[in-house]
Amino acid sequence: MAMPGSKRLPGEIPAFMPILRCGLLAALSLGPCLAVSRAATPAERDHADEARALLKEGMEAKDSAVRIEAITAASMVGNHEQVLAPLEGFLRDKSVDVRLAAIHALADLGSPQSVKPLQQVLHDDKVPEVAFAAAKALDKLHDPAGTEALLEIYEGKRKSGSSLVEKEKRETTDQFHSIPSAMMFVVSRGIGYVPLPGVGEGFSALTTLLHDKGFSDRAAVILILGQEKTPETAGLLRKALDDKDWSVRAAAAQMIAQGARVELRDGLVPLFNDSNHKVRFRAAGAFLHLAMIKSR
Repeated sequence: MAMPGSKRLPGEIPAFMPILRCGLLAALSLGPCLAVSRAATPAERDHADEARALLKEGMEAKDSAVRIEAITAASMVGNHEQVLAPLEGFLRDKSVDVRLAAIHALADLGSPQSVKPLQQVLHDDKVPEVAFAAAKALDKLHDPAGTEALLEIYEGKRKSGSSLVEKEKRETTDQFHSIPSAMMFVVSRGIGYVPLPGVGEGFSALTTLLHDKGFSDRAAVILILGQEKTPETAGLLRKALDDKDWSVRAAAAQMIAQGARVELRDGLVPLFNDSNHKVRFRAAGAFLHLAMIKSR
């Protein structure tokens, strides 16, 4: 839902689009049609199709920043082949930041299917930051190639190129320079999806949101209070979905997915037409995540 007075930013995709049907979306390798229960209503199926179409169009955007947001949101859905395949395709994207986003998303989903593509990145990618990210992802997947690469970096046998280990160390330390950022550092490691086979941890989507320069203190409150599953927080999240601050709306969508708040799922649908692509994509990813939960 476009907020009053909001303006579309350059590179954002159109707010309105035709709802594509399930068979076509499957052929385009975006989002499993089985994510929606057979008992779902026609409206629920239409909303799921629209969410998948929204993420697909974001992934095809020319603007790399838009592609990154769509990739991050797709990691919220689950590690089905139809989600993994397009994410793995971005490992060859011309943009370094897009490749990094794809690696983080795949690491978050934790599928053994991603080991071989990540090994190829580790071996072939000439950008040290990308190779290092692939090594960490492989280590998380318990692949010896990743662990070996990390040890080589530690022992100085593998060049990091831009002192990446020190750079990441500085970035981690910087997060403790203020009380709010220290608090959010803890939050980012303390929130996790309700355990569900085939669904990622939500870490990539959450940390991307936390590091956004436009992320407000009010949005941080939503992330903190939204962890509690009470009638009061349900009301807070419903209200936040219609907030004038895009980061509050995005945080609400994140927490509705994060806490498996299936009862709030329909409130995400109006955000498919939000004026901000960061909100639109998170709402779509959250909706499909909850559709998977409801179908189990």
